[in-house]
Amino acid sequence: PLALTAICAAPVVLWAVAQPLSSRLADPSTTLISIAIPLALGGMCAFALNLILGARLRVVEWFFGGLDRMYGLHKINGRVAFCLLLGHALLITASRAVISVESAGALYIGGAGWVVSFGVLALVFMTVAIVFTLYGRLNHEWFIYVQRSFGFIFMLASLHAFMTTGAKASSPALTLYLGAVSLAGLAAFAYRSLLGDVFIPRLQYNVLQVTELGDHSVREITMAPEGRRLSFTPGQFVFVTFGSSAMSKEFHAVTHQPAGESEVMTFRAGAVANQWHPFSITSSPSEPGLRIAVKEVGDFTSALQWLENGAEARVEGPYGAFSYLRIPNKRQIWLAGGIGITPFLSMARGLDSPGYQIDLYYGMEHDDEGYFLHELAGIGDRYPGLRVIPWQRDERGFITAEAVARISGPLEEPDYLICGPPAMIDNLTGQLRAAGVPDSRIHFEKFGFV
Repeated sequence: PLALTAICAAPVVLWAVAQPLSSRLADPSTTLISIAIPLALGGMCAFALNLILGARLRVVEWFFGGLDRMYGLHKINGRVAFCLLLGHALLITASRAVISVESAGALYIGGAGWVVSFGVLALVFMTVAIVFTLYGRLNHEWFIYVQRSFGFIFMLASLHAFMTTGAKASSPALTLYLGAVSLAGLAAFAYRSLLGDVFIPRLQYNVLQVTELGDHSVREITMAPEGRRLSFTPGQFVFVTFGSSAMSKEFHAVTHQPAGESEVMTFRAGAVANQWHPFSITSSPSEPGLRIAVKEVGDFTSALQWLENGAEARVEGPYGAFSYLRIPNKRQIWLAGGIGITPFLSMARGLDSPGYQIDLYYGMEHDDEGYFLHELAGIGDRYPGLRVIPWQRDERGFITAEAVARISGPLEEPDYLICGPPAMIDNLTGQLRAAGVPDSRIHFEKFGFV
């Protein structure tokens, strides 16, 4: 966050030192404009940074400590960018209203020229896209298309920013800086959204087997590489798309289903093969193939019931910094909730180093959801440093720090790895902090962050 703040504050500093303050406070209209300009400069930089954060660049992910944290900042930063740019527009409107209401109204009806209209259109489209993002019940593919629209909105905003005379003319350094940040944002957008098939490295796999587990709502998919296999650290995840003819036949553009006295219609954009979804790797790094586990939570994951053996798969990654191997302390507590067990599967299947003392709490609603419990218990038998503790919520309630202390001993000694629903992670991390566990010993990954 400090790095993002510094990048957004730098153009404001360059603008502030370019002219005497007195000339910017000459009258009410000029004063309002002088407040609006820094908001625009910071907002444009924040907007560009959001395009960079959304591009899934490895170096950026590494800098922020994992893709889930990076996307968390992406959400916050996007709202900051919108608020700054909205504030800019309102202050510019107020600066005109001080002169006359007609002058203010001209900004929004084309009377101030195309340069201003570019800015107005960018703000309108940005508002619509944010409303859809935050409040629209969008399926995954429509959500992705809305996110991509921000790149084109940024182009409109850039035209407005660089064609507007005034602030940049007083400081060549400001012009260069804003240009560099804007170009970086546009390059990141082009890399991810326009030219991804050309520049983003992806590996080809074929589906070997689809194993349905429990009530058939969870599937483990095994894939074999066509050429180079993926190198990863246990606990990481990948983005995958499938070229499945069977899925394509069942994945209709428009569907409807009863919902009480009404019906819900679903509109889908794009083909199955164009949809990229994140899934945790469940195989160990030493396996020749690649395994992922998927729980039905949406239309795409539900459509995987039709995924056939031999279907093509493209894999992008790996991503994530969530792994027991990154932690020097070999006394660890692993806390999994539901399908959050998946990164721990990869870790457990790859356990081969001596000295680890690990307690794995496998949280589930009831016994029927312990899809991987039998295998994990077998790994625990072979690797004495791993103790598997099933935790059924319907019998024992939620996992708590107090329960962990009672079963595993003093809370201050281990490192904690937590994966599950955001509410579970927030609850457990809060309890551990309250018990005196420092943040440096609490490691988590929230699924459902995209």
